[in-house]
Amino acid sequence: MYFDNLEDIKNYCSDIICYYSDNDPYVKYEVEKNFADKIADEQICITGGGHLNAESNYLEFEELLNNK
Repeated sequence: MYFDNLEDIKNYCSDIICYYSDNDPYVKYEVEKNFADKIADEQICITGGGHLNAESNYLEFEELLNNK
């Protein structure tokens, strides 16, 4: 996330999907959404996912597996 110009990330891959949650306790939704708006071809907001880690009891990433 430390680029001078986030849009430059698009030069390194052909398809970017951002997954984020609507209730992350560490990263505000507006920050997640702004980041995704700048780099993503597709955005998936996971309702109630928290920080999308074990601490948030998010142990399986089914959305990632289903988006092949």
